[in-house]
Amino acid sequence: MPEVEVLPTAAQVRRLLEAQLPREIRGLLDLTPTPLAQGWDNALFRLGPAHAVRLPVRRAAVPCLLHEVRWTAVAGAPLAALGIAVPRPVFRGGPGAGYPWPWSVVRWIEGEAVATLPLARRGRLAEDLARALSSLHRPAPGEAPRNPYRGVPLDARLRAAPPSWPAVAALLGARRTDRLRGVVDDGLRAAPWSRPAVWLHGDPHPWNLVHRDGRLDGLVDFGDVCAGDPASDLAGAWLAFDADQRSGFRAVADSTGRYDDDVWRRAAAWAALYVAALAANPGAGPDFGPVLRHAAAQLDPAS
Repeated sequence: MPEVEVLPTAAQVRRLLEAQLPREIRGLLDLTPTPLAQGWDNALFRLGPAHAVRLPVRRAAVPCLLHEVRWTAVAGAPLAALGIAVPRPVFRGGPGAGYPWPWSVVRWIEGEAVATLPLARRGRLAEDLARALSSLHRPAPGEAPRNPYRGVPLDARLRAAPPSWPAVAALLGARRTDRLRGVVDDGLRAAPWSRPAVWLHGDPHPWNLVHRDGRLDGLVDFGDVCAGDPASDLAGAWLAFDADQRSGFRAVADSTGRYDDDVWRRAAAWAALYVAALAANPGAGPDFGPVLRHAAAQLDPAS
């Protein structure tokens, strides 16, 4: 995990809220900010039953937070019709109380991360996620953001972030690493995305999917939201599901007419690249170890 440069405290969050919240949401001051989690980029504080406060823990994460504030509600708008929530920003704050960067208050999504749900119970979620991503993957406007690490042609992604295959082999072994490299090579041979760029969530891994009772209830962390090739989103099917569940995921997605065979070959390649990225960062948080090992096995037909 990248080094934490600033770790805000509950007392700091309280002072930030007191100093900056506008009149229309100052009722939130009746609530106590409670530390909840710290990820790669942000510290998260729960603020009552319906809100949370997100604060970057390193300078490099600030653009992602501003990106979320700008685009989450726009990109995620179609999900409401499916009953799937997004962490809609309700306020953006600035430096203060000894904290140096922008921060945000967002709507809280009740539920648990899909990563904590036993694999055998994810069948309905696979179809839910297929509907959610298919809904999200609509043509994006010209001003929609781009991301050099998501939604781009695979060869461009490889130039921007070359995989550390020796690190992958050290963790997963040479045979499995060779299989992952073969999946990437196959994706490179697939025809590239030739349709208009579509909206992408950018990072639909199992820790960013929220469920209640085995049904998808929310998509969180829109820090990588962008426009591009949907293959990089569809790769999440290898990170979250087994072969049978992935078959159901693909059947629902394909029924929309948005995808062809080549997009699935590229999606598998993206999944292999995500495995490589996680393997090269074994301290990544939250606990990505089971996610990367599961995905690596799903991409290996000999498993």
